[in-house]
Amino acid sequence: MTYEKLDNDELLRIALDAINHDHHAEALDMLKTLLERDSKHVFATYLLAAEHAQLGMMDRAEEGFRKTVQMAPDFPIARFQLGQMCLVKGDAREAKAILAPLADLPANSALSNYAKGLIAAADEDAGEAIRHLQDGLACAQEIPALAGDMRGVIDRLLALGAAPQSPSASPPPSAAPMFLSNYGKSGS
Repeated sequence: MTYEKLDNDELLRIALDAINHDHHAEALDMLKTLLERDSKHVFATYLLAAEHAQLGMMDRAEEGFRKTVQMAPDFPIARFQLGQMCLVKGDAREAKAILAPLADLPANSALSNYAKGLIAAADEDAGEAIRHLQDGLACAQEIPALAGDMRGVIDRLLALGAAPQSPSASPPPSAAPMFLSNYGKSGS
């Protein structure tokens, strides 16, 4: 199929439809066509990165999320996904730096709490990570799939023997990095 007669808004909408129906090849084709027309299209850059992540092409996904964050530093979900990828790769310092602006979002923001949870995981504080992730799940969910992913993070941390933060509890020091290295491989 050719897309010459479609404007960029139409192309983006049908690319989203393809993504929502798991038609990955079509979505990639449309997003790349859109980016050939407008290389600075932030949302198309983000969606292409997300598609690469969905397909397990993590190097391309990371490159795309980095480009998205460079073009639009205040695009919160792109920043979150880049921070998450850095954490999965084992770069806790960079993950924390990327996620830090999200932790400053309002306390009733699910994304703020999720970012705080991943920052705690980067600090190898699994109990604190669980607490923040649970706080995030108690908030309104703008991205239901992300809530499902964060439930999976909690479940895996609990399976590794972590417990929610309490004054006398001390989480196992290796729980967060061990879990997060498996997270990227789970297809979440």
